[in-house]
Amino acid sequence: MENVYMPLQFAPTSLNQPILPNWSFNLWSVNLGASSNAAIEQESLQTVGSYGKQIGHLAEALELVIGKLKLLESKDLSQSERDTLRVFLGDVSAVRKIKVSLAKAGHPALSSDEHGRARERAA
Repeated sequence: MENVYMPLQFAPTSLNQPILPNWSFNLWSVNLGASSNAAIEQESLQTVGSYGKQIGHLAEALELVIGKLKLLESKDLSQSERDTLRVFLGDVSAVRKIKVSLAKAGHPALSSDEHGRARERAA
């Protein structure tokens, strides 16, 4: 009797599955979208900071205004409006907790100014 060897294969030899279909990453260019003045946006990103940093500054300023004006206790606002402010303040608080956690770990992504503000506000 003659021996016949057949290769046995239970799994494919190569697995390739995109994790983000229809997405692409390009490390060399960023499309800022439609802009009335792309030069201003580019310069702002380079000198002021990322959009995330700018939004963070706005959030901290708005948090200060909400507190100083005691808007959460205001009878001029509806319950729904006060709830909206609480959700916003909760988001600001959640980001602050992340910053404090990273600051305690000595994370290099935080500037020394952010380290100080995160610790100061957490106290």
